Amino acid sequence: MPPRFQLDEDDDPRGTAAFVKAPEGAYDAVYSPARRYLRRLVVDQVARETPLLARIQQRYRTPARDRLFVFAGMLGNHTFFMFALPFLHLFGLGLFARGLTCVVLWSIYFSGVVKDYISAPRPASPPVAQITNSPAHTLEYGFPSSHTTYVVATIVYISHFMLNVWGVSVLWAALLWATGLVIVAGRIYCGLHSFVDVAGGVVLGLAEALAFIVLYAQLDAVLLSAGGPLAAVAILYSALTAIPRSLDLCPCSVDSFCATSVTLGVAVGAWIHARMPFLWHNGQPDQIAWDASLTLAQNAVRCAIVLGLIVVWKLTSKPAMVALVKLLLAGDDQPSPSDSPREDVVHTGGSAPCEQDGFPIPSPERVRTGRYGTHAIMAAHENLARIPIYAGIPLIIYTVSPVAFYYLGLLPS
Repeated sequence: MPPRFQLDEDDDPRGTAAFVKAPEGAYDAVYSPARRYLRRLVVDQVARETPLLARIQQRYRTPARDRLFVFAGMLGNHTFFMFALPFLHLFGLGLFARGLTCVVLWSIYFSGVVKDYISAPRPASPPVAQITNSPAHTLEYGFPSSHTTYVVATIVYISHFMLNVWGVSVLWAALLWATGLVIVAGRIYCGLHSFVDVAGGVVLGLAEALAFIVLYAQLDAVLLSAGGPLAAVAILYSALTAIPRSLDLCPCSVDSFCATSVTLGVAVGAWIHARMPFLWHNGQPDQIAWDASLTLAQNAVRCAIVLGLIVVWKLTSKPAMVALVKLLLAGDDQPSPSDSPREDVVHTGGSAPCEQDGFPIPSPERVRTGRYGTHAIMAAHENLARIPIYAGIPLIIYTVSPVAFYYLGLLPS
């Protein structure tokens, strides 16, 4: 029985489609020459590195190190982001909070886009052991390492503020970099990435961080301007339609939907909040939950309210949002990840469709329109519902929570 993957951490894996690895000939038939060439470069390099990665594990693995690096890897999963990133906004960090949120979440998007485009597998297991408490992620492509991308981008962005804006001691920046090094080294130790995967993540993360350092203040001003929500929607639409289709049912594209949808909610939520001055009597629209004019207990209650609302929304919103998407898209044909229509595969001169190891190769028409591979995942109602679900988290922070503070008498006087 082929392994299964979860479209999201809260989905039941028994209800998802089986992940079936496409044979090499399918990539040659579907991908462009440039895409095939880049993929082959990475695949060959990972194959060359795999014996070395196996030897590294054989020499250095211990139960204690396994626990350390698995824990370090958890600093990049959905649950961590859902609880960690809101605190940046709760403590009134404003521009920095929005910028760092975008850096982290767009790292997931950009690394996912490259992963889907290259479509290179992770190091072979065996001989490499894949050490993780999230087996679903072992089914994603390997190049570049998403963890490395977001760790490097995040640390460079934070270091810029620490050293150039806040004047923090360089020792704190060094501690931050040491933590990041542990996370990155863990990707190789755990057998989830090769050296070339990590190198690709370093380059991508550094480029993204530098771009946000230079440009985010101007982008933030645009998003807070009168036409900000329209700009945010346009950015999200452009990003999601630009995700390349891959032959394998890799869940990278689902992560991209979730991450970029959160940034939409941040932009729209901040735009609304800045125009509701009765919710922030202290004259600082970036003060969401923590305010120096309130008591410690009042501030703690405000933070608890925000996090509680986020948890309730995440646990209960899915059925309603899926129903809403189905209502808005009533009549649209819904593809299934397991659908492989025989009439839509390439024929090889005779009457039999072209298959390799039971895998039907999409027809040129399907390839041209992008209706193959991960298209079925991205176009599903359940996946499209993730846009309002994840956009709703920052909307709770910036709009719903301040309204709750207002009626509960928890606003500064």
